[in-house]
Amino acid sequence: MRLPSDGLLHKRFSVQETILSVSRFPLAREVFLGLISLWFSLLWAGCTPSPMLKYDRKTPPAALVPIAYAGISDERARFREIFCAIQQNHGSRFPDDRPCEQALHRLSGEPVPEGKSVNLGNARLPMRFVIIPGLLEECVADFIQPFSDARPHLDSLGFKTDLIMVSGLGGSAQNASQIREAVASMALTPDEKLVFIGYSKGAADVLEALVRYPELSSLTSVVVTLAGVVSGTPIADDLPEVLKKFADQMFQGKCRPGEGQAFESLSRKARLAWLSDNRLPASVRYYSLAAFADREHISLILRPSYDNLSLIDPLNDSQVIFHDALVPGGALLGYLNADHWAVALPFNREHPTLASVFITRNSYPRETLLEAIARFVEESLLGGQ
Repeated sequence: MRLPSDGLLHKRFSVQETILSVSRFPLAREVFLGLISLWFSLLWAGCTPSPMLKYDRKTPPAALVPIAYAGISDERARFREIFCAIQQNHGSRFPDDRPCEQALHRLSGEPVPEGKSVNLGNARLPMRFVIIPGLLEECVADFIQPFSDARPHLDSLGFKTDLIMVSGLGGSAQNASQIREAVASMALTPDEKLVFIGYSKGAADVLEALVRYPELSSLTSVVVTLAGVVSGTPIADDLPEVLKKFADQMFQGKCRPGEGQAFESLSRKARLAWLSDNRLPASVRYYSLAAFADREHISLILRPSYDNLSLIDPLNDSQVIFHDALVPGGALLGYLNADHWAVALPFNREHPTLASVFITRNSYPRETLLEAIARFVEESLLGGQ
């Protein structure tokens, strides 16, 4: 292990000082789990800010190009219209509300909105939104789950929601099988539209499931990737083998061991190779939401990994670089102004003590986000009506 630079060493000492401050609190379960999460995040962040990607001639040919060259359509304007209309309609009804322009980034070239009205009534189509969670979620499912705060709101509008708890440490191939089995057990009506929301590693898992199991793709109308690891993340390429195996021991009894397969599935070399070898089913629509924030708006616990990814591109959410979160041939819905956890995991509402010390930038209007996804998908399936 190489010695860290002065800058990273300073960050490590800052975190240690934070740990000492927390030790003054009673040793509650929240603090204990927070320390475990912090420790694993620092391990994940790597030992040095040297290049994260290794020289490797097995990587398939790739190009970083504007989205149109990758066959990605630009739907940012309409998604923004829908998001802002919902936000205005809710006012200050929900926690974490913020002005629309602060919730969504506006990158160069975003189209001008057409000014069409937005339906804000109950669901017009029978739809089921199935959330596929990310790395380690199974291991901490009794502590935090994606959109546990926002799902009741979407259900109240007539949209059904489900969550498939895939293996937290399993590879994408294993989790793809679990997704197929879970959907087979659902009582879907003949006219019900199946929509997957793949959060983080869940994006890679559901894309792999659609390719592996044609019977699943025939049931699926839409996939929305949210801060998704589509083209991989350099963090996974840089993680030492010993830490991959250590995760099995760390979460023993909480989730099934994966022998490093989850981390391998997240690597850029693995995901680019998979995308190179596979074509996504053309019968399914693909929409992507990426996320990034400046360092000040990244939670303390996630800043080491943000700093490492910033050596490649500062437009990252602490786990995924913004261009690695888009599905080729799909549509871009927008860029969320938040870190990787804030877009889906409500630490600030469910574990405020932990959030106040470690997960310090977790506020995001998740009810508005989830509703905007549902209304955009519904409108697209209705043909823009």
